[in-house]
Amino acid sequence: MASKRIMLLGANGQVSQALRAEPIPTDWQLGAYGHAECDITDHRMVQETIQNFKPDLIINTAAMTAVDKCETDHAQAIAANFNAPANLAAQCSTLDIPLIHLSTDYVFDGADRNTPYATEDMMHPVNMYGDSKMMGEEAIRHTHPFHVILRISSVFSAYGTNLLTKMLQAIETKDELKIVTDQICAPTAAQDVARALIKITETLMHGKSGGYGTFHLCGTPAVNRLEFSQAMMDAYAPFTAKRPQILPALSSDFPGFAARPPYAVLECSKIRDVYGINQRPWREGLDEAMQILMQGRRQVA
Repeated sequence: MASKRIMLLGANGQVSQALRAEPIPTDWQLGAYGHAECDITDHRMVQETIQNFKPDLIINTAAMTAVDKCETDHAQAIAANFNAPANLAAQCSTLDIPLIHLSTDYVFDGADRNTPYATEDMMHPVNMYGDSKMMGEEAIRHTHPFHVILRISSVFSAYGTNLLTKMLQAIETKDELKIVTDQICAPTAAQDVARALIKITETLMHGKSGGYGTFHLCGTPAVNRLEFSQAMMDAYAPFTAKRPQILPALSSDFPGFAARPPYAVLECSKIRDVYGINQRPWREGLDEAMQILMQGRRQVA
C-alpha cells in the first residue's frame, strides 16, 4: 500500500505537538515543519517545501495566536493569518492538494449571545486576531474548494505556552489572581483537536465526498474564565502546595488588552454528523493534559 504523505505546518505549536504524540496511521508519512523549516509567511519557502515533500494533504496549524500582540502588530497578524493561508490555498488549489486549516471562535463577536455559534453564522470579530483569521478563512474559501476549516476554542494542553501552562506558572508565582467572569468560553484540549485532525485526514484520504467545508470543535460545557481557572487550580492541587486566592474581575478591569468576545462557544453538530467526532467534556481533557504534563516533569527530574 502506498504511503500517504501528510504535511504538517506549525509543527512546534501545541496542537501539532499533541498530534505528533498521538499514534498515527501506519501508512502515513508525516512531514512536520516548524517555523525554522517552513516559515508560512515566506511564500517562496512554502512553495519549495511543498514541491520537495509532494504532500497528498496539508494540515496548517501555523498562525499568530497571541491576541494582544496581534493588536499591536497588525502587519505580522495579517502576514501570518491572512496572507499566508491565502498563498497556501492558492498553491494547494494549483496542485489539487486538500488543505485542512485551523481557525478560531474569535471570528465571532459574542455580543448579546447565549447560544452556541453555528458554522454558517455571520462572522464579526472584535479584535485584530479574529479579523485576520476571518480574512484567512475567506481567502481559503474563495481560492480552494477542497478545504476543511476547523474552528476551535480556548485550546489548552501540556505543550508550549497556553491557558493551562500559564495558569500553572501563575499558581507557583503569585499569591492572588484576578480572573474575569464576563467571558464565557468552551475550553478545548489540544489532544482532542489532534485526534479530530487525524480522523478528518484519514476520512478525506479514503475519498469521502461531502467532507469539505467549515466545522466547529470545542469542549463542553461552556464556562466562564474564572470557573475554568478554578478547575485548572483544582487539577494542579495534588502537585503543589501553592494555592493563590482567585478574585473575580471584569474585562473592563484590564485596560490596554485587546477586546475579547464575551461569549465564545461553538455549536459542534456538523462535525459529529459528517465525521462522527463528538465533543468531549473539557474536564476529561484537563485531566489527560495534567497527566501528560506531570509525566513529562517526572521524566525531566
